[in-house]
Amino acid sequence: MIDFLDASEALAREMDLLEDVSRDPGRRHLWFWESPKCLVAPKSLSSKPGFERAAIALEADGWPVSLRSTGGDVTPQGTGILNVSHVYATEPGEPVDLKREYDRLCTPIEKALGAGAGRGWQPGAFCDGEFNVQLNNRKFAGTAMRIRRGKADRKRSAILAHAIMLIDPVSIDAIGAINRFLSLLGEDRRIDAGAHASLPAGYGRENFVAALSDAFLDQV
Repeated sequence: MIDFLDASEALAREMDLLEDVSRDPGRRHLWFWESPKCLVAPKSLSSKPGFERAAIALEADGWPVSLRSTGGDVTPQGTGILNVSHVYATEPGEPVDLKREYDRLCTPIEKALGAGAGRGWQPGAFCDGEFNVQLNNRKFAGTAMRIRRGKADRKRSAILAHAIMLIDPVSIDAIGAINRFLSLLGEDRRIDAGAHASLPAGYGRENFVAALSDAFLDQV
């Protein structure tokens, strides 16, 4: 099942799921969701001069800006974009290893994509990072994470792992909105639509989500 709700509501729900796992480390959540078109930016950008002016300008263009507490950079939401939020606890006494936790997020996506999947930096992509999931050397998914020390068990941590996936080719409108936002914030970098991939032709969203769900749930 894929939920459809405003990005601000989805981001708040992610925090509720993280709190739930923090209080009950035996719980685990795998949640797929989509949002109307908007931009999502890390809270760190809200302290930049010009942020409020930029957000007002983008909302007037039909691209309201929501803030998230995970890291990363500006990302779009809207038609053809699917999010997965995986929330779980580490094992008792297991120190948090970011590479291992990102591997737990990226590997199921790679398995669901199949041939041509990998990970790594992708110059020109939005929210570029070491743990992008690539398809045929272009960015298919961006990833981010939030970690909280467990409240019920201080020897365990609650992990919120999130990926944004391009089911359909990223729209030129979305790329233009990100670039305008970055420009208004005084950033000199630009995002390139050609740096991104989407699901292969003939691989439907429902089949991909089923394969991805199985890959996540197969994890120990």
